[in-house]
Amino acid sequence: MKAILFALLLISAATVGQAQSKIYFFRATGYSGSTMGYSAFINDTLVCKLNNNRYSIHDVKPGKHEISVQYYGKESKDKAEPISINVEAGKTYYIQITQQAKGLTQRIFPQEITESSTARLLEKCKMDANCKVE
Repeated sequence: MKAILFALLLISAATVGQAQSKIYFFRATGYSGSTMGYSAFINDTLVCKLNNNRYSIHDVKPGKHEISVQYYGKESKDKAEPISINVEAGKTYYIQITQQAKGLTQRIFPQEITESSTARLLEKCKMDANCKVE
């Protein structure tokens, strides 16, 4: 009986340690570039082409992850400005795709935001479950 209880305890501990975490991408960038989907990457892997006023949800494993966004492309470019997130098991992280004027050009970059900041974004954005990664 003790052996069975010990085995169940080990299995339970192993499944808790492997709990998936979630990363939300939000995009509400205004009119500039609103006709095309911006490419969102996790660890240099394209996970979503996100249109304006949309958000997407992605399951990730715990650990360090590099997040980047760019105007287009299936491969992460060297010019992308990645951020690193140390993802903890079972937690949710929120990334806003931010757009900023830089001289005569626009630049986009990922920015981690708080859970409370997502409330206003959820009002503006609709979930994009398919994200059209082609």
